[in-house]
Amino acid sequence: MSEGLLQRLEKGFVLGDGGYLMALRMRGFVRTGAMTPQVVATHPEEVRKLTQEFRDAGAEVLQTLTFFGTSNMLKPAGFGERAEEINATACRIAREVAGDDALVAGNLNSPTISLMDYDPSDTAKRDRTRAWLDEQLPWICDGGVDFLILETFSWLDEALLALDVARGTGLPLVVTVSMEGTGNAETYDGFSPAECARRLVDAGADVIGLNCICPPSAMLEFAIRMQQAVDVPICCQPSAWHSWWDRPAATEAQFARFARDAMAADIRYLGSCCGAGPEHVRAMARAMGKQPDSRGA
Repeated sequence: MSEGLLQRLEKGFVLGDGGYLMALRMRGFVRTGAMTPQVVATHPEEVRKLTQEFRDAGAEVLQTLTFFGTSNMLKPAGFGERAEEINATACRIAREVAGDDALVAGNLNSPTISLMDYDPSDTAKRDRTRAWLDEQLPWICDGGVDFLILETFSWLDEALLALDVARGTGLPLVVTVSMEGTGNAETYDGFSPAECARRLVDAGADVIGLNCICPPSAMLEFAIRMQQAVDVPICCQPSAWHSWWDRPAATEAQFARFARDAMAADIRYLGSCCGAGPEHVRAMARAMGKQPDSRGA
């Protein structure tokens, strides 16, 4: 039986995959602006192909393409009633591609991001968010995932709510926040990386960290601040490109450098997010000694 995530992290470094929806958008299978996983229903063979490419590139964790897969997120695109089917298919694809060696991470994240109206002080909105996550979670867990990754929470309070929902599964829990608040240096509710780290660990997260929004160098700085604040493994999954960035896309060489620098800082779980494809994962794998370097270096 393959070792679980926490056992692997205790022994060394683990490499995750990249950004599925952006990669599929760039290949022409996701409409520009659509960031929900209806592509699982419309082009499942392309989802499988990309998942296999991430695995072949060296990813040791494959996330289910259940990102923004709650029924409320899928409804505007006309797929709300197929949400359970989409989640089940996404989990099956990841499980089949992972085989016996790679781990499958069930992806659960903010169901309010398109609404942009989450409010920690509004009980009704918090209850609505909990209901959407409560509905989706069994669809993911029934797919035989090895652990859960709760990601892309720009409100720490929403991440803590999702963690409370997921805790009852008994699965290892990775929780990552996005620094989308003032100066891209804090959450929307005003918490720094170190404060997020302490609050998430106190609430029961097994691994904590960051994903999305930031490029590799900026995110690594935040991850190190988290590491200094807590005594659990840190996850760091930066973006390679966003359409609103005023900087060029991060290159494969930058992701290789990120991997080397993160390993030197003992950041144990490395991955990538929006704009990062199999080529970025392969560059990290080579830098981490998990894939042969084609240059023979």
